[in-house]
Amino acid sequence: MKMKNKNKKILFFAIFIWSLAILFFFYEYFLRVFLGTLASNIIFDLKLTAEQFSILCASYYFIYALMQIPVGFLIDRFGVRVLLSIAIFICSFGVFWFGFSHSFFTAIVSRLLIGFASSFAFISMLVLAYNWFDKKYFGFLSGFSQFLGAVGPLLAGAPLAFLLSLMNDNWRAIQFYLGMFGIVLGSLIVLFVRNKPKGQPIKLIYLDYKFTFREKIKSIFQRSQNLWIIIYSSFTYVSLPLLAAYWGTSFLQSKDLEKSTAAFIISILWVGYALGCPIIGKISDRINRRKPFLIICSLLGIIFSLALLFLSNIFLLSISCFILGFSSAGSSLTFAIITENNINKVHGTSLGLNNGLIMMISAILPSFASSIIQYSLRSHDRTFANIEHIDFLSGLSLMPIAFFIAFIVAIFFIKETYCRSQVEIYKISN
Repeated sequence: MKMKNKNKKILFFAIFIWSLAILFFFYEYFLRVFLGTLASNIIFDLKLTAEQFSILCASYYFIYALMQIPVGFLIDRFGVRVLLSIAIFICSFGVFWFGFSHSFFTAIVSRLLIGFASSFAFISMLVLAYNWFDKKYFGFLSGFSQFLGAVGPLLAGAPLAFLLSLMNDNWRAIQFYLGMFGIVLGSLIVLFVRNKPKGQPIKLIYLDYKFTFREKIKSIFQRSQNLWIIIYSSFTYVSLPLLAAYWGTSFLQSKDLEKSTAAFIISILWVGYALGCPIIGKISDRINRRKPFLIICSLLGIIFSLALLFLSNIFLLSISCFILGFSSAGSSLTFAIITENNINKVHGTSLGLNNGLIMMISAILPSFASSIIQYSLRSHDRTFANIEHIDFLSGLSLMPIAFFIAFIVAIFFIKETYCRSQVEIYKISN
């Protein structure tokens, strides 16, 4: 009975600790996207041009992507508690600084600080989930993490706009309250977050050797499975930024849909992704299989990205967006697979590498698609003012191609892990 009560207490504490990490993830995701809602207020107040505002937004993503691999290495080296505590306070400082900014330069520096600190949130949450919960639930937990990320942009939309109207468009006051929230959350993280349960048994047999950053990267790339996993995750995720952040709404408008209708249909992508991540992770954990879901997701991606390109019926377009978002959730399963293909000592680095390259590819391929669209416009002597459906098709055709590459990788190159480590050596009990 005492052992049962002790296990319940540990589970409750694990959920509480992970909840604090989730709150930081919510916080950073909110800070990542909220500029779009406050755009007119910030541009007017700071006297920015449209180009300067776009640079202000991009500064966050740039430093965030660059930090993913170093973040994983640092977490492996120093543990989650110390780094997460420092990160949340730096993030809060950046929020306060942005609220007091009156020039483009200070605003850029504050956003870089926020992006730098926010880069610790997602990987820390995954590492805490891995350390505090049974490994068989990690697929679901990593998927649920992605679910939270997909819900995050909604909070920085209409709810924030409503709050802004209540505060008479005083966006600086909102920054103050956001900064204070970060301070309170940081204090809770300092007080309660621990790297792993006290007295956690050691399951691995290896020398406690401190890997250097170079050795960790070498260890990861020595296993070809890691490369294939990263390729798969990057190519299955890329349709989300390509449609949601770049050309989705404009593309559907070229099908003679109203802008509001087109924007709503594209938003269904996030609904599919948000539901797909935990569902796929949960079922995968339950049946102890990863590979079938990778194959199914990439195959669905091929079919429904083609459907989205060529169908015009509003209902069918909505269904296509939902299933396309759902199929993109296959990328979330790769976070579980990559931990199963690496030793504990490099879990943080491997997760960071996977997440960082997903974001990097998600920036490169949409830009390449945009260049193809621009080339099509020049070839037909058109401008964006009179862009046509065929111009979008030339660039957005990268979507089914990306899913097809992921499909081939899933079938022929990624090996089944059966939801257990492929590299750890366990002690054998008599």
